[in-house]
Amino acid sequence: MLKKHYTLLVIACLIAAIAGSSYSYSVSASTYTSSIKEAADVVDAGTTYIDVPSIGDALYKLFGLDLSGTFQYDEEGKLTHIGDLELGRRKGVYSSLLNRISNARFFSLALQTVHSLITTKSLALDFNILIASMIVMGITAFVKHFYSIAYRRIFMESYQYDVTKSSRFLFLFRTGKWLKACTTIFVVNVYQFLWNFTIIGGIIARYDYMFIPYIVAENPGIDRREAIRLSKRMVYGHRFDLFKTQLSFLPWLVLGRFTFGISDILFANPYLEATICQYYFALRKMAKIQGVSYVNNLNDTYLAEKASYAYIEEKYADVVEMMTNDLDVRDLEHEGLRGFVEDHLGIIYKNDEDQDLYNAAIEETDVIDDYHQILNLRQYPDRLSPYVSENRKESDQIHYLRRYSLTSIILMFFSFSFVGWLWEVLLHIINDGRFVNRGVMHGPWLPIYGSGAVLILVMLFRYRRKPVVEATLMILLCGVVEYLGSWYLEVTKGLKWWDYSGYFINLHGRICAEGLTVFMIGGLAAVYVLAPLLDNRLKKISRPLKAMICLLLLLAFGYDMYYTHDHPNTGKGITDYDEVSYRTDQKGRQ
Repeated sequence: MLKKHYTLLVIACLIAAIAGSSYSYSVSASTYTSSIKEAADVVDAGTTYIDVPSIGDALYKLFGLDLSGTFQYDEEGKLTHIGDLELGRRKGVYSSLLNRISNARFFSLALQTVHSLITTKSLALDFNILIASMIVMGITAFVKHFYSIAYRRIFMESYQYDVTKSSRFLFLFRTGKWLKACTTIFVVNVYQFLWNFTIIGGIIARYDYMFIPYIVAENPGIDRREAIRLSKRMVYGHRFDLFKTQLSFLPWLVLGRFTFGISDILFANPYLEATICQYYFALRKMAKIQGVSYVNNLNDTYLAEKASYAYIEEKYADVVEMMTNDLDVRDLEHEGLRGFVEDHLGIIYKNDEDQDLYNAAIEETDVIDDYHQILNLRQYPDRLSPYVSENRKESDQIHYLRRYSLTSIILMFFSFSFVGWLWEVLLHIINDGRFVNRGVMHGPWLPIYGSGAVLILVMLFRYRRKPVVEATLMILLCGVVEYLGSWYLEVTKGLKWWDYSGYFINLHGRICAEGLTVFMIGGLAAVYVLAPLLDNRLKKISRPLKAMICLLLLLAFGYDMYYTHDHPNTGKGITDYDEVSYRTDQKGRQ
């Protein structure tokens, strides 16, 4: 199963680790950097001692149990680390984003919020901190819980079928049950958290709840009480077998410590998840045979088995007829500079009926490619799902191969720039207890976000059919943009607006692996989900109104750039940082 879908499953688990849905230990910068520091200390001491990873650390990774009982303190004696719970601050918004949305980091964010509320003396500021925290924690909880279901769905469809598209991450949206599904996972996590206080009960609950994300991925609308009871009945009598199965991965996790998580990311994590997925389908089959309570909720039949050719052709009769029509978009293509811009950059600078027809034809061609795989029983047939509503047309419009009009590109630039600015402002309200206008400019925008998104959409337009190539080129492109941006600001202004010195894998402190990973994931989301959805909304605005909005935004942005050239946005929380926090961060980072 892993060999057939290697790249997709590796990416699915990597994003799960970053989102905090599972395997967050694989991208824990604190684990890597502390290991590097320990190794450096050994070299400085002139010894040849090798610190073999403890069995306790590996058990923690496998079962979520911190058996070490160790606590870490900073130079001032303040508690900064408990097990996998980071209490100290980190430098850099990208690092903050990664840490905030991992499992323990969510609780760390709550603790930081309480600390800020206690130490501030202004009721208005307390209100701002509380609102910012609610927004950030709400977003991070949604991302974590949504994705914990979405990536399991990817594994489940890969179980039986040879082709699984990256667009399947959005399956939960197509059911219309995403809110209920996320609520179920949230409640289960709360139950697990409470059970952990009883230690033994926490271990048992971990196995009792193990298959709930799979159950919800199969039936997003299931009642959470029924999901919990069904999972318990499926696991009953198999807890020890599951324990032994997980224990068999212990050597892989030890290897992961020596490779700083690289072997986890590239093999062990997707291998373990594929194994658990296989276990789910085996227990699902047994539950069906035994007729356990609530097993009728597992009625997405064609996840576990393939339909007959005759049944598929019956359900997709209109598709078979549509595929007999020859589609040729060459008559809609243009020559010269206009043709070059449209074909190589995906930008429509002259909107006309031909371009609408071209986009429609390209989208139809892409849909037919999917239908070919479905009719050949190589891809999961959506129409046979009991949970995808026939009248949910909007989700079918997320076609990422489209060309974008110039006005849409401009508005996307400002949209992503504003969202990036808002996110950083919220994080600083929580961390520092005050509003900080982030960025070198003065307006509510961070051009690095908008520029990155637009450059990815334009420069990598021709690679959208190849997500792996697209992701690789995103890292290179964003790395060059961020590095040059940092270098230019340092040379022209003599100040640093960001510094990744001491971060795991960084280049001159201007870029780091952590930040580029976030850019890659954000870029993939922008190309394959956010930009098409945003374009759908922008198409509903009349063209004259869109042109007027673009003109006003460009005038405001141009004036901001002119003013910023001589008066850049600087100050505390922007270019000046608290020295104590910096020392503490450096201690944890080196």
